Amino acid sequence: MHRLNDQRFGTVKALEKIGISSERLRYWERSGIVSPKYIKSGTRKFRRYSMKDIERAIFIKILVNDKGYSLQGAIRKVNNRKDLVTDKNCRKD
Repeated sequence: MHRLNDQRFGTVKALEKIGISSERLRYWERSGIVSPKYIKSGTRKFRRYSMKDIERAIFIKILVNDKGYSLQGAIRKVNNRKDLVTDKNCRKD
């Protein structure tokens, strides 16, 4: 069975959806805000971002850019949110 957030997006599509720079996305990956899955194809590895990653990043971006939160404050706020999509509350197809 597929879950709603099983759909994954490449880096370019994720950047378009979130609206941030690739440098910021990489930093947020190192900070644990997003956790892309790595897909190996031959000798190359590609990042694939879930809808959960994208939603978290969008919410973080809004809190930091529009609401004046620090990055750490925004992370705490997002981690306390119960209404963001999680693996537990995704609809099944």
